[in-house]
Amino acid sequence: AAVVTPTPKPTPAPVATRKVTGVAKTLGAGTFTGGKDVAVGLYVVTTGGGQSGNFIVTGTDSYNEILGGGSALSGVPKIRVQISTGDQIQISGLSTVHFAPVSSPFLTTHTTTTVYAGTFIVGQDMGAGRYVATPGAGQSGNFIVSGNDSYNEILGGASADGGVPNVTVTLTSGDVVDISGLSQVTMTASS
Repeated sequence: AAVVTPTPKPTPAPVATRKVTGVAKTLGAGTFTGGKDVAVGLYVVTTGGGQSGNFIVTGTDSYNEILGGGSALSGVPKIRVQISTGDQIQISGLSTVHFAPVSSPFLTTHTTTTVYAGTFIVGQDMGAGRYVATPGAGQSGNFIVSGNDSYNEILGGASADGGVPNVTVTLTSGDVVDISGLSQVTMTASS
């Protein structure tokens, strides 16, 4: 009798999942060091209600935002930050700053999504593809893409100041999207 060996079932390709890095931390005003005072990782940074002040990181990745205060003071309610070893974190005018590790799953499909001040990676935080980036109502700030594709626009604000109402971008996996001064940018998937 012939021996029949079963055909192995194909294994589905592994789906990359976000590895949560960093440790939740709350700090006040002062100067701190990445890897020492704040664990290396990817964070959403927020402040206590009613506060407004400066949040600056210099090092591997740089951020310079007014955190809190609402859009009337050009502040943003949250910032997505990557903290690396040796980064210098400067907090002023804020008594409470929360660092919460990012735990959201990877978003790899080309679909409409909303992002905000900070750093986002194509292939992790939004799928590759063509998008129209539009700022939240009444907002103005910087929208920069680096990697395979490069864009550098002032989203919102007056055209006399170089502002545009939206920008159409084609994003490739691995591109880095840096947003500053904007509490909301809608990335509308287009063809």
